[in-house]
Parts: sequence; C-alpha cells; structure tokens
Amino acid sequence: MRRMTTENKLSWIRLAAVLVPVMFSVPLVLGFFGAAHPLFDSFAHFRMHLAVLMAVSAIPALILGLWREGLMAMVLALTALGTVLVPSPAPSAEAETAQPEYKLMQLNLRYDNRHQADVLRLIAQEAPDVITLQEVSTAWRPKLKAIEARYPYNLYCPNRSHIGGVAILSRRPFALGTTPQCVDSLIGLARVDFGGRSAVITAIHLDWPWPYGQASNVETIKPYFERLQGPMIIAGDFNATGWSQTLKTITEVSKTSSAEGLRPSWLVNGTFAHAARWVGLPIDHILVSDRIVQTRVETLQPVGSDHLPLLLRFSISGVDDNGGPDQQTVLRQGNHIF
Repeated sequence: MRRMTTENKLSWIRLAAVLVPVMFSVPLVLGFFGAAHPLFDSFAHFRMHLAVLMAVSAIPALILGLWREGLMAMVLALTALGTVLVPSPAPSAEAETAQPEYKLMQLNLRYDNRHQADVLRLIAQEAPDVITLQEVSTAWRPKLKAIEARYPYNLYCPNRSHIGGVAILSRRPFALGTTPQCVDSLIGLARVDFGGRSAVITAIHLDWPWPYGQASNVETIKPYFERLQGPMIIAGDFNATGWSQTLKTITEVSKTSSAEGLRPSWLVNGTFAHAARWVGLPIDHILVSDRIVQTRVETLQPVGSDHLPLLLRFSISGVDDNGGPDQQTVLRQGNHIF
C-alpha cells in the first residue's frame, strides 16, 4: 500500500512537471497573435516574463527524466525570449557633416509622486531642450510652473482623470505659424524649431491593454500620425512593450522606429524603481523618424515615479532620402503641424 502511494505521488509530480510549463506556454504562444485580438496582445506584453517562468518550470521535468517534454518547453521558452532580446541594429553612419546635438527627456511623472523636488533637480541637471511628460496632475502644475522661465514654450493637454494629462515643455520656440494641439488627451503635438530645422515632438500616454482601451486609443491617433510630415519624435508611456502589436501599428503608421533597444522602465511603484531596469516592463519608448539621426538613449536615475526617466540625444538631418535638401525641415511662415 505504501509503495502504491509513493508511486501515485511520483506520478502526480511528473504530471505537474509537464503541465506547469504547458500552462505558461498557452499565453506565451497566444501573445504572438496580437493582430487577431487585443486580448492576445495583452499576453504579448508579458512575453519576457512568461518565457523566463516557462524555462524555470521546465527544470523539474528534466530532473525527473522527462527529457523530451523538458527540452521542448525549454526550446520554446528560449525561442520566445530571443524575440525580445535580439539587439537593435547599430545606427548607420551619416553622410553629412555632424549636426548640432539636442536633448529630449521623457518621463511619466506619476500623478502622486512625493519626490517632486527630485524631478526638478534632474531637469536642472540634464537641461534638456524638450521634455515630454505624462500624468501631469493638478498637484504637478504649480511645480512645473516654477520652471516655465526656463521652458517658456509649453503645451498642457486636459486631464483625462485624476492622474492628469500629457505635456510638452520646450526651451526652444514652436515653429513659426504652427499651433500645438492635443488629441483626446492621448497625445500632445508640437512642431519645435531647433535652430532653423523643425521636428514634430509628440508626448503620448495610452491606456492599459485589453480589457482597457489601448486598442481604441491606437485607432483614434492613427489618422494623425499618418498625416504628419518631416522629422518626428514620439515619446511617452505607451503601456505597451516594444514587441507588441500596439507598437508595431504605431511605428508603421508614423514611419518611425525605436531609438533604443530593450529598456525596462516600469515596475509597480517608485519604491522598486531601482529594480525596474532589470526586471521591469519596457513600456516607455522613444520613436524617431529617419531624419532624427545620431540618436543615443540612456536611462536616468529614479526620481520617485514608478517609471524611469529616459534621455534622448539626437540631431536633425537636413538631407532627405534622395540626398537633397529636406524642405520639410526648413522653417517657413505658415508651416503648420500637418
């Protein structure tokens, strides 16, 4: 009887060693079909974490001698992990002479951040030319007003809720004849004059994935990105990973690409912000068009938010794809955003 009981326990353990990796494999595989339904795209955001969990859960199967099942689970997990860890291609060398370098800082402030002074100190330390912000709540407005002397050109979009809206702060003037605008409080758009060449700066904050409204958000903003012309930078809290269908759709319609590789930036709350760069979700992104060149992105120190700040260093090319002067980058009166 005891032997039978022992054999039953071993059978259950072996069954669990097979079923647990299978359990992780279901959402992992479905995440590759984000174009079919937003639910599957929600799974995709956790692809990196699901792949690691699946690989770890396959170890007991290997220990118990279930080599075929264990190795199949391990191969699937590592293959999925490879799709998010592939290094970004190195930027191509520019044929033209070196252009002036500018800086853009991207940060989701967190609406109830208790360390507002740390944010302002970081801005003063880095002195970016342009800042894109999210969760600019009512509590943040007096603090940001204090730096408007240094950033006199600004766009504040209406609050969507108590967490606030998006904003663009700039030391450089908005392009002559243009009017910054907000789109459903999802994105703020401003064409900024960078020493005679203009670039569209976009601050973006999307809802969470399905069952929340992220897919609907993308449909709302797609027509605007399809119409925008010239050099462009889209920075913000996308609430979506770089390998998600959401990012794929936005990069396709805006004709942009990521200025950085895998860069975990969010983790629960500010208490764990230092760990975010290792185990967090990479949901804060900076996308650039092909005329934004010589780009470098770095992750800055935590400043009380559950998101880490990003700093983009960039230049603006004055040559179009055919090698001639890019007329879209030259400022002219009446040069509107669209």
